[in-house]
Amino acid sequence: MTVHVHALTGCSPTPLGHYLKGLGVLRLVAEQKDAQARGWWKADTFHLATALDHDALLRFFLEEYAPTPLVAPWNGGTGFYPKDNKRGIDGLRNSVAPRLAPYRAAVEAAAAMAAGRNESPKDEAKSALLRAARQRWRGPLLEWLDAAVVLDADGEPAYPALFGTGGNDGRLDFTNNFMQRLVDLLDTAHPLAPAREKARDLLRASLFSEPEPGLPWGPPGQFLPGITGGANGSTGFFGSAPLNPWDYVLMLEGALVFISGVSRQSRVQALPQAAAPFAVRASAAGSGTTAATDKTRGEQWMPIWEAPATLVELRGMIAEGRSQLGRRASAGPLEFGRAIARLGVARGITAFERYGFIERNGQANLAVPLGRWPVRAQPHQDLLDEVAGWVERLGRAGDAKGAPASVARAARACEEAMLACCRDGNDPRRWQTLLVALGAAEAGLATSPRFTAEKRLRPLPRLSARWLAAANDGRAELRLALALAGQHGPSPQDHAPDLVDPVRRHFLPLDRTGERFEIQEDALAAPADLVCKGGSLEAVAIALVGRRIMEAGRRGLPHLPLVPVPGTEARVADIAAFLAGDVDDAAVLGLARPLMALDWRRFALPPGWRRAPAGEAGEVALYGIFRLALWPGPVTVPGSPDAPATGAVDVGLDPAVFTRLATGDVQRAAVAAYRRLSAAGLRPHVRAAVGSAALARRLAAALAFALHAGDAAALVERLTRPALKDDDPQHDDPSITREEKATP
Repeated sequence: MTVHVHALTGCSPTPLGHYLKGLGVLRLVAEQKDAQARGWWKADTFHLATALDHDALLRFFLEEYAPTPLVAPWNGGTGFYPKDNKRGIDGLRNSVAPRLAPYRAAVEAAAAMAAGRNESPKDEAKSALLRAARQRWRGPLLEWLDAAVVLDADGEPAYPALFGTGGNDGRLDFTNNFMQRLVDLLDTAHPLAPAREKARDLLRASLFSEPEPGLPWGPPGQFLPGITGGANGSTGFFGSAPLNPWDYVLMLEGALVFISGVSRQSRVQALPQAAAPFAVRASAAGSGTTAATDKTRGEQWMPIWEAPATLVELRGMIAEGRSQLGRRASAGPLEFGRAIARLGVARGITAFERYGFIERNGQANLAVPLGRWPVRAQPHQDLLDEVAGWVERLGRAGDAKGAPASVARAARACEEAMLACCRDGNDPRRWQTLLVALGAAEAGLATSPRFTAEKRLRPLPRLSARWLAAANDGRAELRLALALAGQHGPSPQDHAPDLVDPVRRHFLPLDRTGERFEIQEDALAAPADLVCKGGSLEAVAIALVGRRIMEAGRRGLPHLPLVPVPGTEARVADIAAFLAGDVDDAAVLGLARPLMALDWRRFALPPGWRRAPAGEAGEVALYGIFRLALWPGPVTVPGSPDAPATGAVDVGLDPAVFTRLATGDVQRAAVAAYRRLSAAGLRPHVRAAVGSAALARRLAAALAFALHAGDAAALVERLTRPALKDDDPQHDDPSITREEKATP
């Protein structure tokens, strides 16, 4: 048997009507002519493989095609009530053509159910009519009913958004429009109902994008939003809606493929808009074309597959019609996107075309394309499990009555960023954007204290260190953020970090566990140590160090109480970049906030962590003097030929060094640092310094970043001369450097 492959260039993934049209061609050919026909998508075009050649395919639709009987006596405007347009229904009802016999029988069955009514039923009467139809109808009629309406366990209807509200959208009834388009195409008064004169050219235009003859007017409904007409729809003040009747007929025929399996019955009460396959609740996140205030009937993600599939195989794939995230079905776009990123969808699907049924053009609903989603495994997706529940609770709180608009915006920003990670989990920038969004959302909760307390919202949960691997782009910003976020107070027993004393408490009002906000009298507390409330990175860093120095004095601590968790320290090259202004301060602060939520008890740098390039201590000579004077413990002194190793030197804490830097006085700060280091036995080569107030504050802010102990030792070796011999005649002249002394 010869197989002919037809590239149906008139059938593309967008708009929705053209997508459904391709499915309609496959369904009708397979059911009525060639059961072995196969269909697939390639290069945004639907392909059909069948025993029918080009002419035979056209001849089938023009001469043999038997339309699926679509009737909806439960709706108004369907042709069954006195005030309805009856052009289509009368044309089919009065026909004697054999290929229209199923439609005539369906019309009579529906007319019997509507008999005696002057208008369509409402409320319980409508539900009763639907239940009666469900019991009596069989074959194609029942398939149509199952696609358009879902009855729950109590017999109450829910309506998949693909068919509006049971086959209509407002006053536009899909079934009556379908019948009128059939009358446009077929001469129903003829005994054989042959195609009308222009039907062949219209069919070639619909399937193969050939030049169209003059098109009749017809309402396209939600499926073809580009030709809805209305004001400014064309030249002049008002535009018509030229509609190829074959487009409308074939797209409704294709929509009937979307009949889900039994699983949807159990979900209909929870997801009344999502009873159809691959349908979820709507969200503005990730679309770029919708707003949170848009009225919508939900979303449906239409599968794209590249392997040829028979109608039976396609029906099986669509009947499963769901994606799984763990043990539950995906309920929204974010969960669906996460499931796609984990390949938690039916096999064979290579992408999804996302559609939202959104109110546009007055109160009409349109199927708006919201983007293409490829189906491929993405890395790091389990990280989203750590924050998904937190973001979901934030979103519910933002949707509550009286919620601050900032909460809803923050939740949407997190959802947008999570969806971006689902699309491309290989891009560290997407994970950094997500981290920044999470940190901003958490910080925003502290600015709405009463609402946060009332909704019992919590800080970010503990995050695993694997977030660093996902977000690691090799730049200094992430390393500096980690060096800021990973600091704690000193342990009473040794110089290890005390994990119950994190710097996070200076950014958020937290209780002792760090897992809840501190709440007093139905509002968040405002403890005195909450000093990093906002502003620039420089201001926040200075406030942090200043507060820690104050606490050291109050608690009698001998060193600056900012002890890093091992592995979080910055290197000299990162500090040099910060001092030179070569880093994005906002990014550092934005990343530092969420990194403070890392689970420090289980912290270990992930494999492949990209460290800073090697740096020279001489690059940061002035900073090095201040850093050594404010080291959070004893300073290691390395051995050298002219300075034997002395172990560790306890420099001690002199608040004046930092205070003078923070107030913009580099000169006096340098003198204080020199005296402090000299008193401890570390004689700096630099005794005096001058600089602007801006430089002083930058140096003060740089002290908020933990520095690697190895770099501190290099600073000691490069910038000081420990344990100088008393008989050195030049040791009291700090203006002479080591190099000058060595010069003949």
